[in-house]
Amino acid sequence: MTQPHSKPSICLSFDVECYYQIIRKDFLGLSTPPTVEVLENTVWILDELRSRDIKATFYFLGNVAERFPELVRTAVNDGHEIGVHGDNHEYIHNLNRNEFQTEIESAIAKIKCAGAAKVSGHRAPAFSINKSNLWALDVLRDAGIEYDSSIMPMAGRRYGIADWPKLPMMTDRGLYEIPLSVVNIFGRTFACMGGGYVRYFPFYYTQYCARQLHSEGRTPVCYFHPYEFENKKVEMQPQELLEIDPLMRKRLNKMNSMQSYGRGQAMRNKLCRLMDNYHISTVGSLRPTNTGYA
Repeated sequence: MTQPHSKPSICLSFDVECYYQIIRKDFLGLSTPPTVEVLENTVWILDELRSRDIKATFYFLGNVAERFPELVRTAVNDGHEIGVHGDNHEYIHNLNRNEFQTEIESAIAKIKCAGAAKVSGHRAPAFSINKSNLWALDVLRDAGIEYDSSIMPMAGRRYGIADWPKLPMMTDRGLYEIPLSVVNIFGRTFACMGGGYVRYFPFYYTQYCARQLHSEGRTPVCYFHPYEFENKKVEMQPQELLEIDPLMRKRLNKMNSMQSYGRGQAMRNKLCRLMDNYHISTVGSLRPTNTGYA
């Protein structure tokens, strides 16, 4: 009989994307392949998980799987859960249904070609599933995806659905939704347990949020990106910055500064503390056995 674990539980996931590829697409309008940055940092993550015999969830971009198939093969061989993060990091609120179908089917094909027999979950780039495009869940279901983990149950400026249930459940579209973690502090709802919400604040804030979630019967869903563990600061080619207008350059410089803060060794230390202090499971393990609808 399996003995219960003594540590509090969290789910651990990684959205495998390349920072430089994304900002060159979003800010410079350039289509470039993923860089070695995503390879090196994902290898570090996989090594740390393997050294602790921990299984997590990896949501791969299709173009990363195509360029660095060894990452998918290693994740599969190590027993991790494999999901999809889109093909070219297109935000779903910018796509119509047919475009999203093409995007997701292409990505799944590339991930499977790289070595994954099964792609079970989905995480939308920038959590870009909202009330206006819930048809995306139908597309995912029809593509063979078993669950989505993209919705923030909060009213955010860039993402979120304020009245979405906070617990994982089966939706009326035949797909499980495992929402991202949010906490209530002084009557306001805040996102937590991943990305910048871990990078920007001291580790005890993450621990505080985990305790609150556990007290409410919710397992924290943690998410990170490989570039957050990059030890080198964000560096753009000077010529790239000269070729965009001053307003866009200002926005890009702000983005680079924000993404540089708290990354590297500081973030590596936080991830290691999470892995050492909590019982780690995959996101898909949170799929409920009930058939309630959201």
